[in-house]
Amino acid sequence: MFKYILSTLTFLGLYVAAPAHALEGGMTFLVPARDAAGQAITERLSDGRELPVGVPIAEGPLKRRLLAATASGVAALLPDLDRMARARSRQTFDCPSIGGGIIVYLSDEDGGFARKDLFIEDGKGRRALCRDYFIDLTVDEASIADGQFEEVLAHEFGHVLLRRLLGPIPPTLSRNGHSVLVVTDPTTAFDEGFGEHFQPLALALTASEGFRSRTRFMAPSPADYWLSRRETWLRETAIPQGGFLFGSARSDPQASGIEGWRLAQTDYSLDPCSVRTGEAQMASEGVAATIFYRLLAESMTREALLARYEKLFTILARRADWHGRAPLIDLVRDWARLYPEDEKQVTRIFLEATGGATASADLRDATARLSCSGAHGRLADFLRNLPLYRQAFAAATDQVAAGKLALDAHLDPELWITNPDVHIPAAPWDEKMAEPLVVDLNTADATSLTYLLAGNRDLASRLIKARDSARFSSIDDAVTRAKLTPGEASEIARFHRQIGDLPAFTRR
Repeated sequence: MFKYILSTLTFLGLYVAAPAHALEGGMTFLVPARDAAGQAITERLSDGRELPVGVPIAEGPLKRRLLAATASGVAALLPDLDRMARARSRQTFDCPSIGGGIIVYLSDEDGGFARKDLFIEDGKGRRALCRDYFIDLTVDEASIADGQFEEVLAHEFGHVLLRRLLGPIPPTLSRNGHSVLVVTDPTTAFDEGFGEHFQPLALALTASEGFRSRTRFMAPSPADYWLSRRETWLRETAIPQGGFLFGSARSDPQASGIEGWRLAQTDYSLDPCSVRTGEAQMASEGVAATIFYRLLAESMTREALLARYEKLFTILARRADWHGRAPLIDLVRDWARLYPEDEKQVTRIFLEATGGATASADLRDATARLSCSGAHGRLADFLRNLPLYRQAFAAATDQVAAGKLALDAHLDPELWITNPDVHIPAAPWDEKMAEPLVVDLNTADATSLTYLLAGNRDLASRLIKARDSARFSSIDDAVTRAKLTPGEASEIARFHRQIGDLPAFTRR
């Protein structure tokens, strides 16, 4: 899901009888069908799902602006990417009203989702079920003018592409709100990171001066201080450069409980001296977005971009599911196996973006030392650390190529725990405690772990200290090395067992 602060546009009266076929560029724009009171109509299926009913957008200024906004830049690539994905998909899509192409449903509110199935109504009130993925988003004149529409469209279309190739996203364990700086789980990171890599690509390719001006803050607004605006700017500008391999610089031992969790979720500081563990990086959508961007955007020409995406889609279609402990590592391995001419390049991209944290402790340490000395302007240390880093990087790259080092050699298992009495909101700004807090012992930050342990700072501190020396290989390993008492060990084991009692959780 990708939300923006957009003003809402009511489309009442914008639709008329129009042929329901894909518009120019391979996109169909729909607006809500409405009842006599002007409310958007939905229809319930026998499986209980409530589906929107859309009608083709009418001829007029909005349609012309939408067509103009999707005629260039990244949006102009999307129909070709859609055709590539459909050609490789093992799923069946049936949308008799339009036949194919990208479907964009312009909802009244709360837009920014990849969804499945809707009804399409013609001008005579006849409805047909369209069993296909579509993009649900809000739009207004301002969001078209400043490029937000273009950016959200590309991001959400990324989710559609993955679902075409891999199928519906499976339930995940982490309930943390997703962000480029928040650690969730490997599946969420893969999915959201892929969507987010389109955002800097959209900026690089845009023909919209409004988009470029917004990212240069040529027309600053007080709304730019809001959390999601900061997040958007990070996605647009920081993903190509990377940096999400670094841990948080925040140190606030007084923060606790739900407020401590909120601070951890909205922390935008990075410590250049601390490289995140491999487990945390594989659960970081910021790291995933950087890897996708560097894999796919090596050249900004249309031909080069399409060629890289074609390789990616071929790899994903062969896999055709989401399963795997580290989907990013699986992707790099499969790419190197299927396209051996790219092996050195994709291995280098992965090791650079992660600081080697999943594969080599030596390379991770060398990355941290070089970054720390450089960030703090210690020239002599930087010059001494630079050749050591290059040596460690070359050694890791050569060992991976020779089959002597696995990209996941330094990864330990996910060890999820939950406390049924501790809950979190769906997003930091929400007040409703909607979901149980679920953390991985091998990636949880100290504040979240303390919150889950009902404020037991001592227990959380011992677990973190033991984990800092080496990741836990099992719950028993955590109990032993953190020197837990029998009561504490029983509690951690119970929290681990209760993972099996959680209801399935799938992000919208």
